[in-house]
Amino acid sequence: MDETEPTLDRYVGHLAEGALQFRNELSVGTEAPDFVLPSLDGGFVRLSRFRGKANVVLIFGSFTCGSTVTQLRAGRPTLGELHRRFKRRGFEFFLVYSVEMHPGEFVSRPSTFEQRVDHALRLKKEEKVPFPIIVDGLGNEVRELYQALSNPVFVIDRDGLLVYKSSWTWAADLEQALSELLAWERAKAKNQMVRMCYSEKLVGLTRNVKISAQVHKRAGPEAVANFQTLNRIEGRRDKSSR
Repeated sequence: MDETEPTLDRYVGHLAEGALQFRNELSVGTEAPDFVLPSLDGGFVRLSRFRGKANVVLIFGSFTCGSTVTQLRAGRPTLGELHRRFKRRGFEFFLVYSVEMHPGEFVSRPSTFEQRVDHALRLKKEEKVPFPIIVDGLGNEVRELYQALSNPVFVIDRDGLLVYKSSWTWAADLEQALSELLAWERAKAKNQMVRMCYSEKLVGLTRNVKISAQVHKRAGPEAVANFQTLNRIEGRRDKSSR
């Protein structure tokens, strides 16, 4: 495990602590940080090139992240369905391959960029990711730039402003955000009055146990054992907070 990454007993991504920490970083309404990353499709993707041309959806994830795979396979709607609906309406989707959160004997945490590309290619092939995957560097520079946890999602509008973020990718909530942004654009195009709204919420998302188990088993016995340890730790925390 990369020493820069938290061990499971210190990982806050599943907790309210982590969600609130994410809330306080990179505020909605500010300019989204620019970056350049290589794409599995060839060439490089620079965020600022979409300014004035398209809205951008950035989904962070990895091959061993159960949440990423769940939203690809069984989100309501799936991420693929969202991509098909909104692609023709001026939205570009990218999956930012970053940290393997649950590595195991069969899917290790990459130590070289080539290994990152290999894992990202497996993710694209085995989960049939329908939109481009761009690969973060070994130092997780873009993940750090966006203060990302395991599987967050960000939406950047045509003006380069961050207009939506969520600490976990939740397709149903993302669908609403994209629909609202589309309606806002249409209203502006007709010179109609719009009321700017800021919204916050803190919710608990249940996980798809079956898909998570499949993802961890695919990574290897170590990933299965580590996630079981995490569950026990979280259970103790839940009891101690009552």
